[in-house]
Amino acid sequence: MELVLVILAALSLAACDKARGGSPADAYMSFSRAAQRGDAKAAYALLSSRTQQKLAARTKEISAASGTAIKDDPAALAFSGAPRPDPVNEVKVLNQAGDRATLEVKAGGRAEQITMLKEKSGWKVDLGD
Repeated sequence: MELVLVILAALSLAACDKARGGSPADAYMSFSRAAQRGDAKAAYALLSSRTQQKLAARTKEISAASGTAIKDDPAALAFSGAPRPDPVNEVKVLNQAGDRATLEVKAGGRAEQITMLKEKSGWKVDLGD
């Protein structure tokens, strides 16, 4: 449940399709757009593989504990039914080294730091530890 709350917090800072460029900021904006549209599959695809693995494991636990009343679908659990995020006002790369970047995302009068990881398919939102 904690990972779901972290995702919801990230979504509250999100708001905005497929990546238009290869930068961490562009990838975050793609994530944000998918979340804003309510496109759970697209938003989930823009999470890092380690975030997806953690979310998948947690979803299995929740599904099993519910007697499968809750579907074992990590994308749906993380993004469906969540409140739509505030529009992003600004995304700034605070630092970038190798396959890791830290962004400052401003939305809804708040600012939060978001970690991005570069994977084979491009930059991904990491909701890590």
